[in-house]
Amino acid sequence: MIKNNKNLSKIAIILSLISVIMAGVVNVTQQTIWIAGTQWILIGVLLAIYAVYLNSCECGTGGGQQ
Repeated sequence: MIKNNKNLSKIAIILSLISVIMAGVVNVTQQTIWIAGTQWILIGVLLAIYAVYLNSCECGTGGGQQ
């Protein structure tokens, strides 16, 4: 389970970077690509927070209360 969390964390970071790049493209071209640039930034921030959570999560490792 923890290995899956690490892989999901990497995927979330990559998607976060892609969304920030999309925000830059929207800003430079002044064209909306499905959503506005500020919304792309918000998606990038949320994905980055989720990636950090997945990277530090001890889900399924037996940690926690004993």
